[in-house]
Amino acid sequence: MTMLALDWNATRVRGVLGAAGDYPLPVPLEPPGLDLPTAISLASSTPEVGTVALRNCRSAAHLVCHSFLPHLTSQPGPGPRWQAGRHSLDAREACELVWRKLESLGAGAHGIVLTVPSYLTPAQAGTLRRLAGRLPVLGSMPTALAAALAGHAEQFWTRSVLVIDVDDHALTLGWVKALADKAHLIDSRSFTQLSLRSWKERLLNVLAELCVHQHRRDPRDAPQAEQSLYDQLDLLTDSSQKHQAIQLGVQGQQWFKHLLVHPEQPAQFCAGLARQAAHEAEHLLVCWPASELPRCILLTHQAGPLPGLVEALRALVLPSASAETKLPANQETNFHEDDFGEELMFAESSEPIGIRVLPPEAPARAAHGLADAFRKGALPVGHLETIVPLPAIPPVDAGPPRLNFAGLDYLLRDQGCTVGSQFGCQLHFDRTDHPEVAPRHCEITCDQHEFTLHNRCREGTLVNDHPVVGAIALQPGDRIRLGPHGPIVRFLGRSRIGIHATSV
Repeated sequence: MTMLALDWNATRVRGVLGAAGDYPLPVPLEPPGLDLPTAISLASSTPEVGTVALRNCRSAAHLVCHSFLPHLTSQPGPGPRWQAGRHSLDAREACELVWRKLESLGAGAHGIVLTVPSYLTPAQAGTLRRLAGRLPVLGSMPTALAAALAGHAEQFWTRSVLVIDVDDHALTLGWVKALADKAHLIDSRSFTQLSLRSWKERLLNVLAELCVHQHRRDPRDAPQAEQSLYDQLDLLTDSSQKHQAIQLGVQGQQWFKHLLVHPEQPAQFCAGLARQAAHEAEHLLVCWPASELPRCILLTHQAGPLPGLVEALRALVLPSASAETKLPANQETNFHEDDFGEELMFAESSEPIGIRVLPPEAPARAAHGLADAFRKGALPVGHLETIVPLPAIPPVDAGPPRLNFAGLDYLLRDQGCTVGSQFGCQLHFDRTDHPEVAPRHCEITCDQHEFTLHNRCREGTLVNDHPVVGAIALQPGDRIRLGPHGPIVRFLGRSRIGIHATSV
């Protein structure tokens, strides 16, 4: 049976689709884009949901309805309304429009499971499910719990974990603890002053001041120019993560200017917000018993790119660790500590330490794993507010053939892929972060429906700690090390092609 899982928040909806118990794949909710922005344009005769609204959110903000999810009520009437011309929407009507956009996709599923922000009450989650109408919505759960399940399945944590999520309404901290075979959301706190919107406003204001300093033009005085700057904020944070400078174009009605931003500047611009977020996380940590403090922090895909946040969290020293221990951005894998196949388990005495950024579909994929339990009655239909069953470790041959690095999946097409630091490689490594990776390090080809790895560099490629001489056929669970001391990529899924996978 086909199950659909939707990760829904105040910024966007993201979904995965697949058979119950199988490895679900991301599904484009606004083709070709995977995400459906939860924003509604009121500029035309019919309200339009999605990206079209974001294109006007700065130049014509009065014609856009957004951030309505937190205001959802069980009955029509209470709460804010968004009005433009003959259009008048409350939060319930706005959510109904989003469901209508998803109706064709949801109608083909035998069951739908939602993840919703932790700041929503069970009553609000219930209202959101009921607004789906005839769609077969089985249940819902907080995003913090779903993210924790995804991290547990990837073995990023074993006892307890701090989850950080963000959307246009708030930044949310959630403490999740594993007790027996269940994950418990022990504490959850949301901070509206640290919302994604606050970070974007901060970036916009500082970039506008830079533009004034460099060109004596203020984009905030020209709606078109402010909109053009807003549209490039995701590119800005992405380039900052990759330690790359970026040149932004600021387009006014009768002028155009270039704005050069160095890779370290976005983190400097948002240093105050990052410090405040780290302070709130630290304040939450001191309330926990020392023996139960988490040694891992999970960030959802939306929280990961927030400028300066990972660096600020890295400065936290967990009392349960040694005095000199700090949270690294990415814990380097030691081959002698790894295993191969389904026996990979962290030692009870050495829970993993680190800051992990989850892939975009991680919460939805975790919710999809519970869909069949909802359908069979093993879980009660409704909202699982604080307790969900922990997932079993997925077998290494589950799902389509793919490479996995740092929790991210890179699906393999039947023509294979190239791995290296050269631009154009399907799996690209930044030489700044991984100097051991050669421009064209190795290649994976598909011959007679079997994946084969070919070493293409003098630095060498190792599979399961053995140097590759020429080529070697890959088996599920194989660990591919790029150079003697380089990063490790894991080959997962079917070693022989049974389906035609598409790129994420």
